[in-house]
Amino acid sequence: MVSVVHETDPNSLQHDRYACSVKRIKEGRGVLMARLVNVGHVPLEISKICHYFNIHGGEISGTVEDSKPRRSPIPSGGLEVKLNLSFKGRGDLIDKLKLLLRDAYTWDYTGVLAQDEEDDNGEKDNEENDF
Repeated sequence: MVSVVHETDPNSLQHDRYACSVKRIKEGRGVLMARLVNVGHVPLEISKICHYFNIHGGEISGTVEDSKPRRSPIPSGGLEVKLNLSFKGRGDLIDKLKLLLRDAYTWDYTGVLAQDEEDDNGEKDNEENDF
């Protein structure tokens, strides 16, 4: 289980002022309690949308869908791991999120992202989204 929260590290915010980190719970032993550990960041392409959702009271959580790392499509990006994210918030916030995502990406009626028909290895990628 992972959570997406607004990044507070000044070094990360220099690269993207809307940076959102992906954190997971690390169990502690003895006196140490469980704590959140940073395991990565949301891609630059959607960080502004996730930041907006977080600062307006929404919660983003999810699970790792595919642990196989993939290279980022942007030149300055690193490796990416595919997550299945869930967004929880007020109805009006969810409606705004859907509008922002539809403006940022080309979705067809089945929920499949039209511009991402192949994965990084050139294989067909016919997955469906939760929308």
